[in-house]
Amino acid sequence: MNMTNKTMILGALIIIVCSCGNNSKGQKAETSKPGGALIAEAYENKNWDLVISIGDTIIGEDDPMNISIAYAEALAAKGNIEKALTVLDKKISRNPDDYYLYNTKGNVFSIAEMYDSAIYYYDKTTEMRPSYARPYIFKGEIYEIIGDKQKAVSNYLSAVRLFAANGFIDEVQEYGVRILALDSTNIEAKRYLEQIQEE
Repeated sequence: MNMTNKTMILGALIIIVCSCGNNSKGQKAETSKPGGALIAEAYENKNWDLVISIGDTIIGEDDPMNISIAYAEALAAKGNIEKALTVLDKKISRNPDDYYLYNTKGNVFSIAEMYDSAIYYYDKTTEMRPSYARPYIFKGEIYEIIGDKQKAVSNYLSAVRLFAANGFIDEVQEYGVRILALDSTNIEAKRYLEQIQEE
């Protein structure tokens, strides 16, 4: 299972990044697209080299957080873990209450296969934002990789509970099935899947 691809999928990020399209210092001469739009497009296409190139141009003291996140994840995807962490630490020092930065730091550590550190930051994320399901999924994936099925199931169940409470039926289905692949006798996962079929 490729953690780089899994942890890099942050659908909401694309929408957020697209909304920051007024950073003119990141514009290229051959296009009228602003830096935020360029980096969002490159991120969506997983063109990490282009994300890094644009990020190198527009990252500064007051760059939007979402651009920093895309830039850090691109750096990590290309193996520059130290620089990615530096970018995130700088943002965290200015925004210590932003749970999403801690989650992204967990993603970077996960990409680097530094799983203890990744789990630490995912735990920090869920402490800050208990209703955010993604860190539970990311922890579940790590536990699957390292062969701890019980902890994987436990984390996936935490995510499924949150998805079910918020009406994310596709996610309940996806992770309910994943739980049963790890533990075919899991009563709670079966119950969630049965509820979906009844609706």
